[in-house]
Parts: sequence; structure tokens; C-alpha cells
Amino acid sequence: MSTVTATSVAVPSPEELVARARDLRPGLRSRTARCEDQRRIPQESLDEMIQAGLFNVLKPKLYGGYEMGWDSFCDITLEIAAGCGSTGWIYGVCGSHPLMVTNFGSDIQDEVWSANPDAIVSSAKMISGAFKKVDGGYLGNGIMAIASGSLHADWVFAHFTTIEGSKKQLSTIIPLDDVTILDTWQVMGLAGTGSQNLEMKDVFVPNSHAFVSNQTPPGYGVHDAGIYNVDYRILGTYPTATVIVGMAMGALDIFVADIKDRSSRFGAKIAKFQSLQLRIAKSSAEIDSAKLVIRHNTREAMNFINKHEPVPMELRTRLYRDASYVSLLALKAIERIFYAGGASELFLNRELQRIFRNSHAGRAQFGLNWDVQGTNYGRWALGLEGAQKTAPL
Repeated sequence: MSTVTATSVAVPSPEELVARARDLRPGLRSRTARCEDQRRIPQESLDEMIQAGLFNVLKPKLYGGYEMGWDSFCDITLEIAAGCGSTGWIYGVCGSHPLMVTNFGSDIQDEVWSANPDAIVSSAKMISGAFKKVDGGYLGNGIMAIASGSLHADWVFAHFTTIEGSKKQLSTIIPLDDVTILDTWQVMGLAGTGSQNLEMKDVFVPNSHAFVSNQTPPGYGVHDAGIYNVDYRILGTYPTATVIVGMAMGALDIFVADIKDRSSRFGAKIAKFQSLQLRIAKSSAEIDSAKLVIRHNTREAMNFINKHEPVPMELRTRLYRDASYVSLLALKAIERIFYAGGASELFLNRELQRIFRNSHAGRAQFGLNWDVQGTNYGRWALGLEGAQKTAPL
């Protein structure tokens, strides 16, 4: 049982939080080059999001959070990503991790948030090594990959890791001080996320900080809200899909503002070219369609989650399909206007090329791979064996 005493927290409306996030967009956009060059989120960007209360959206009220749903969280993520793709990625990933923390018991939740209510939790997947069962817990050795936000985090959630001598897998939460951050994130897109690899050397993880994956987590039932008592993976790909759509929003804003006053080498006003007008119209329609799908799907799923009802399999399979598809729509919208921008957009100080690279990097994530997720949905619709029954890992 938690030793934390609940306090009265002024909970802003979702609309207020979206407005706060939108107000951050100009500042975030002004730092995108520095974010990429330094391969980490500028501290002032992180501080602004914390001060705006944005990391409280999915956190339990017991720890000063707002206990909102995936729908509100994705609306906010859109605005942050429209300002900076890498910052949006960190917000979408780390901002959703309170749901992972609540997988653990009350004492662990107290440990994470009582000393530091603004604690950031990263996540990673083990690519080499294993945990060994020892007295009182597990001993970890190996490499955990692509820990987005690890340069800012206090904890890392390592999920579906190997247990030596067992077919079962382990989920753990580990203090960042217990692992070594490796400088491995040398990439062509989303460089600002600082998604480094982490190395464990004889890291002891107490039993209280671990549970066997695919079993009911010990934290289920600690909080009453449905969002803390449902599989995180049902909507776990939506924050990253939303980031791609948010980047497309930002790209269209930048393109339209630039085109309005640009002239061709022959002096003609580019804004009068019908071909560009049509590109703007089609890209904006794709972006709006993607936003509508995200909002419809997250709200439909939250209707079940809030009532503590199972999310139907038909909806789950559609959720996985659509998370990938909306990111594909957004990517098409970005590519169309990037091409229309011409050779001037190729320079590394131009924002469109950065968004172009960041969006391709984001869509490389397995959960957003259309070939995989589209095939899984098609197999499920046809009743074929091997169709994916759970969320993408």
C-alpha cells in the first residue's frame, strides 16, 4: 500500500493543456537545429513542458497527475511534434511511461515519484545478454537498445528481456544511475531524441522492481482508473504515430508561410501556381484525415477502458492497423510538399529537410511498419492462422 497521501491537485482541462502545448511550438521550432546538433532535447524545452504540466497527463492523481486518457495525450503530442519532431518523440514516448510505472506495486511508484514528482522514465529493449535469477531478485548483464530520453531520464523500463534458462521474459524498472549510457545514437533522423544504447554490468534488480512479462502486473488495481488496469500496448503505438502526424502539421505550416512570398527565378509568384495549390490541398487533407482517425480511435478505445471493459479484438486489430496507416498518410503529406519546395530545401539549415528525415526515421519503428501491420490486419480479417492477436512489440 502506498505511503503517499493524496493532495488536492488543480487539474486543467484537456483543451487548456493543448493550448499550453501549442504556445510552446515557436520556441521548440527555434531550437530544432540545436536539438539535432547536440543529439538531445535542449533543457529549456524539457523544462517548458514540465512547467506546463504536460508530463502529468497520464500520471495518477495520487502523485500530482491528471489521470487523463490516450485521446487527450495524443492531442497534446500533436502540438509538441508540430514544433519539433525529436522533442515530440521524447514527449510521446516518455510522457506515456507513467502507465508503465503503474505496472509496479505502490512502493515502487512511491519510489519513482515521491522524491521527484517530475521523474522521467525512459524505456529500452534488451538486444544482448540476459537476467539471471538470484536470491531476492535478478542480476542483469547485457545491452539495451534505443532508450529514447535516456539522457534526461531518472529511470529506464526494460521490457520483454531474457531470463537465463527460462522461456519467460522479464519486465523491470531500473535507476539510470545503475546502467552506462553508450554513445551509439548516430543517425540520419530524430537525432535529437538521444536514443542511446544502455549497458548493464551485474545490475541487481530486486523482485519488487520486476515481474514476468505477459502476466498480470503487480500494479493492476492500485489505482481505480481504467487506464491503469489495461494492457499498455493496446494504444502504445499511438504516441509515435501521432508524432509523425504532428511533424506533418509543422511541415505544412512552414511550407505555406514560405510559399506565400516566394517568387520563381523568372519573377512569377509561386503561390499562384495551381500545382502548388493542389499539393497544399492534398497534404492538408491527408493530415486532417490522420488526425481524425487518431482522435476517433483513441476515444473509441477509451470508452471501453474507462468502463473497465475489454477492448474488443476487432477494435484492437484496427487500432494497430490505423496507427501505422496514419503515419503513412502523414509521410506522404510531408514528401509531397518537400518535393515542391525544390532544391532550396536540400540545405541542412532548412526545416523541411529536417522534418523529412525525422519522419522517415520515426516510421522505421516496427509498430508503424505498414507491411507488417497491414499484413497482420489482413490475415486477421481473413481468419488465417498466425494473425497477430496482441499489440506489436
